[in-house]
Amino acid sequence: MNYLSQYMGQIIEIEISGKKIITGKLIEYGSDIVVVFNGRNFFYVPLLHIIHIKKSENTENEIITVAPSPIGKDSKLISFEKTLTNALGIFVETYITGNQSIYGYITQIQKDYILFYSPAFKTLLIPITHLKWIVPHLDKRPYNVNNNLMNSSKVALADTFEEQIKKLIGEVVLFDLGKNSDKIGLIKNFENNMVELITGDGQTVFLNLFHIKSIHGSKIV
Repeated sequence: MNYLSQYMGQIIEIEISGKKIITGKLIEYGSDIVVVFNGRNFFYVPLLHIIHIKKSENTENEIITVAPSPIGKDSKLISFEKTLTNALGIFVETYITGNQSIYGYITQIQKDYILFYSPAFKTLLIPITHLKWIVPHLDKRPYNVNNNLMNSSKVALADTFEEQIKKLIGEVVLFDLGKNSDKIGLIKNFENNMVELITGDGQTVFLNLFHIKSIHGSKIV
């Protein structure tokens, strides 16, 4: 990661998947992650989703880090996996798709996906490969509601995202936050990495497992 060492402590610009731009000071990096502070928040960004990194041209207002990063404090050991583990039970912001972030809590971590509780969307299953960033908010509560509403008990989940989808055959779910009517319906079958979905108007839609960014619904766990 020698190419990142030249940017340590400098203001950089990162473009990530979804045409999102993050500008801030590079304060940590690891084998698969960078940590950027934008003056207000710490962004933990997996390298998987970074399209480009460059030194920012706008360095007039130097961003000063007033405190160590709140999770994953050892730059020699930091990784995205350890960041997720350290973020368990902490109020965080994450981004997976579209124009909005999701706010809530990581409650469980499986082999290739997480269980995420959001007051807005309730319980979501999110593949780890689709998490574009994690932003911890240690001094805030989601939507100013009581976090006691979060179910802290461990849920019996399949080890992998694929196996968990198979357990949901026969259930009505919303994929990718339900922004598209073709991604809301009853899971009829799963085969060869394709989900067979029956939508509200009776149409059959096949969804590619590797492009599914989230699942939620009333009976997903």
